Amino acid sequence: MTKIKKRGENGLIEILTNRLMIIPCSLDIAKSLVFHRKELDKQSPIEFPICWPSAFVKGFLPLYIENLESKEKKNDCGLWLIILYEEKRIIGDILMQGKPSKEGMVELCYHVDEKQVDETIAFEAVDAFIDWLTYQKFVTKVVMECEVEQERSIRLFEKLGMLCTEKEGRFLMWEIQKKDFE
Repeated sequence: MTKIKKRGENGLIEILTNRLMIIPCSLDIAKSLVFHRKELDKQSPIEFPICWPSAFVKGFLPLYIENLESKEKKNDCGLWLIILYEEKRIIGDILMQGKPSKEGMVELCYHVDEKQVDETIAFEAVDAFIDWLTYQKFVTKVVMECEVEQERSIRLFEKLGMLCTEKEGRFLMWEIQKKDFE
């Protein structure tokens, strides 16, 4: 069961499932990950594993920080943290690659620590996030990509009801449309 909560005056969104809390990565956390990782590890009530963030997210963080600093921005796009709630530990992230297009398409990618969590956790996180996106009037299609040898991702996308719509080299493009959610 997915619950969506808004807290505080800034309208910060929390997506809650039975085991997970998915929240937008704040400017403070993003800066701490880049500039003050050791201090963040000491001070935070949430455990930030050494293997997180992934190299992809590390490369994205400077741009993310710049975007958050440059303009007032809603927390509906960007980097979201997947937290194993009872253990208070980050297990991965979901990245919205930009705002939805004029046609309502949004591209996502996800990363979970596959050594520490099973496939059901990744499904629970991505399913809850897509569920939240379906409530947004401006989102009509969710697109994700994986490599042909990423069997776990392929199983996840199939379980989510996504369709493989394109193969380009070693990459597969998957999508699900709003009518598929209803």
